[in-house]
Amino acid sequence: MINLTFENGLLFTSMEIFFRGKSIVIDNIVIDTGAAETILSPDVVEDIGIFAELDDYVNSFYGVGGSIHNFFTKQVDGISLGSVVLKPLKLDFGVIDPQGHINGLLGLDILMELNAVIDLRNLKLEI
Repeated sequence: MINLTFENGLLFTSMEIFFRGKSIVIDNIVIDTGAAETILSPDVVEDIGIFAELDDYVNSFYGVGGSIHNFFTKQVDGISLGSVVLKPLKLDFGVIDPQGHINGLLGLDILMELNAVIDLRNLKLEI
């Protein structure tokens, strides 16, 4: 069971990401059932060596209002949500919020993989 916070009409959580022997906890990740895939800000993972490299897959997506955004996909060693660890997996990295308040979107790819249930009354994510 993972605690969620509700701020400005959004549900937030945290996750830990593991990459090449390093890890970092990322806060301010929005639970987004409207996002097909999870995406994280590249700014919050630079310290553990995650950045676009020549062999990474690079693509674009349309954001709110039709704006186009670029992202890269990278294989990470794993992620941890509460007591659950998924590994290894591919994640997308791209700018989500230029102001830096939102560090990522936890999308349906991971939510469905975990068979997650969002308990809105108690602000919990059940896995």
